[in-house]
Amino acid sequence: MAAAAAAATALAVEVRSAGPVKGKGLFAVRDFQAGETILVEEPIVSAQFSWNKLCKYRACDFCLKSLETAQEMARRLSGIADVELPQSQCCQIDKSAHCVCPGCEVEYCSEQCRDRAFARYHSLMCTRGNPDHLLLAIDEAWRNMHHPPETTSVTLCLRILTQMLLAPSEEESNKFDMFCRDYQRVHGEQCFQHKLLDPQFSDNINTMQALVETFFSELQHPNIGRIRKWVALDGFRSLLAMIGTNGAGIGTSSIAAYDRVLTALPLPEAEKAEIEEQMNSLYEVMQDVSGGFLDCEGSGLFETHSACNHSCEPNAESRFLNNDFTLHLTAKCDIVAGQEILISYIDDPLLKKSRNFRQKYLRENYLFECVCQKCHSQEDEPDRSDSESCWETDDEEADEVEEDDEVDEDGGVAAAEDGAGEDAMNE
Repeated sequence: MAAAAAAATALAVEVRSAGPVKGKGLFAVRDFQAGETILVEEPIVSAQFSWNKLCKYRACDFCLKSLETAQEMARRLSGIADVELPQSQCCQIDKSAHCVCPGCEVEYCSEQCRDRAFARYHSLMCTRGNPDHLLLAIDEAWRNMHHPPETTSVTLCLRILTQMLLAPSEEESNKFDMFCRDYQRVHGEQCFQHKLLDPQFSDNINTMQALVETFFSELQHPNIGRIRKWVALDGFRSLLAMIGTNGAGIGTSSIAAYDRVLTALPLPEAEKAEIEEQMNSLYEVMQDVSGGFLDCEGSGLFETHSACNHSCEPNAESRFLNNDFTLHLTAKCDIVAGQEILISYIDDPLLKKSRNFRQKYLRENYLFECVCQKCHSQEDEPDRSDSESCWETDDEEADEVEEDDEVDEDGGVAAAEDGAGEDAMNE
């Protein structure tokens, strides 16, 4: 299935230069209609966010599939122990297939995911039930410097480095090496200005880098030369900034998957209306109790999708419709052959902000100046960015944010996208 999807993608899109300012971009090879799937892709590496995992959002340690049933998730997020979901057979979670690593007991949705994780990184990253394992100290150091809402994870760095060690060939290992090199080439010294590397966190980063370097040194792996430059301080800081700007956010939810199946049921209109009212009330309670944190959340690096550049008026959007890390890139409008495929690196509520706010946000988080048509058309707009906030909206915008959150739960919209400026790799 993965090979067929890759072949279809190769015929539908191509990565090529988008000009000297944006670098590479993703372009349509054929026409796409609004709503049509452009690309289906698995990440080459991914990881659940550290705080998200600590807060009992149970996800497969490989594919990030939500492991709770829809009803279990609804009860936890709403705080209502006896909530009953209508048509509960619409939940497709097969708990009988779940398994754990026998060494550290991390959870997987299937033996296949456990085997894939072991082959790619887990054979070297299993903590084997040791509460004093160095990887647990690294994870704790990360949480001390990166609080919710999360945008990436040091585990993603560790898995990149471990996959470079375990890659069956130099060619496979160089795939990750090239992503890092591309990032440095595009951003140069600016890569050290990413907010993850803010001076207030310098002590944490230095401590974490020393722990990471010690971890890999103690492995005494024969391929250690492949990653030596990336575990040194400058290389590690560059790697952190790269995943901070380029990691595509991944959101999975058993409730969202259940809700899609539920919505498609051929039920009488009166019953459908009753169920819709019941689900809307449930979402409101979950929002009140759990805030905006309704998904199992993480981030990953996607080889083809990473070439998508940003626009404040995107013609495509990224969604996670399989309740796992599989990304679906979908056309928001008709796209003609030869046209560049553009996504938004920021959420819809932020796209409604002023041009200057958007420009400032993209500079701080993704290290580039947006040159999209919308920003160009608003060049003469007065600067209101100092009075705007990511979190404060007027009543109308607040309603839109709430609606958008419900859509995220319903459709698995990507929480972030890459920002390598639009060149290197990618809620």
